[in-house]
Amino acid sequence: MSFFFIVLLFFNQSLFPEVIWGPSIEKSGGEYIFETGNKFPNLSGIRGGSRISFPRTFTLFGIQGIYTKDKWEINGKLKTTGWNQKSGEARDEDFLLGTISTENTTNIATREWSYRDSATVYSGSRNFADGKGKSTIVENRFEIYGRYYFQDASPDYWKDGSGFFLSTGVRYSYFKYLFYDVNQFIDSTPVIYTPIGIGLSFSNDLWEVFYGGGYRFSKGDIYFDLNFMPSIGRIKTRDFHIQRNINFFSDNYGFGWSSKLEIGYKFYPNWLSYFRVNHRRFFSEGRFTSQGGLTVSDLSSNLVSGFKSHINIKDYTIEIGVLNKINWDNNSETEPETSKNKPEINETN
Repeated sequence: MSFFFIVLLFFNQSLFPEVIWGPSIEKSGGEYIFETGNKFPNLSGIRGGSRISFPRTFTLFGIQGIYTKDKWEINGKLKTTGWNQKSGEARDEDFLLGTISTENTTNIATREWSYRDSATVYSGSRNFADGKGKSTIVENRFEIYGRYYFQDASPDYWKDGSGFFLSTGVRYSYFKYLFYDVNQFIDSTPVIYTPIGIGLSFSNDLWEVFYGGGYRFSKGDIYFDLNFMPSIGRIKTRDFHIQRNINFFSDNYGFGWSSKLEIGYKFYPNWLSYFRVNHRRFFSEGRFTSQGGLTVSDLSSNLVSGFKSHINIKDYTIEIGVLNKINWDNNSETEPETSKNKPEINETN
């Protein structure tokens, strides 16, 4: 019975006044940084912390579907890297902090209406351990957005008009980094510099809720679309250090924003191509706990309720794609004339 309802819903033209779909490909760049630390001495008298940095360099393949009715639009997207892609050089640092070191934990201050765009929290540090190596990433993403248009703007890309719109949406991302071919430096006596192989794996679950608006202009064969949406989000991570056999579990909340500039060309009544630039910022704070380990200090950290953590993401994507508007109207197809519709012709000898 449910299958029959789904089929009926799909083929009912009155419920689908306009459906648009299309594939896309996008190139991503940017940085992902996990940091923890304390500027003031902890129980052991140490002022310091650690930082793990990953590049956000990879290619995403996607497909999207858009449903519109009157002034309303719903847009769903699926995107994936498809496989583990090389993302560039990653870094794992352990550092000491001094009296003149700074700790900038707030990137988006809602009370003061201030904004700091740096993805790093601690500065003025000195590394006593530093690992550099290669990284790969696999990412899968699901997004769904809704819009309502004002003035003579329309969700139909093929209609002329311009105006503002309100937008909201949800995005879920799962991505996992692998840090390998690591060369590690340790400031000791004597100094240690040696390859250690695989350093760690870092998996992430990120939920983001967006709300904002923008402006659309469409005339003739050209349109452009500008959108800006602040966001709130939650990210949960699992950081497994293979050499130390220890897991770190983080749970962070934070604020961010996303912006988009899109320019398109309508090259056929039901087809168009577009070029899109996306920017995304996400700054979060939370706590992490440890589980496992080989040394006494690692095992004793399992008994602590948690340590503060900062996970900040700055990235951008350059995207190209095509869109096709499905034509549900079959009235344009005329039936061939039959003999009964033709006038009779009397043949005479």
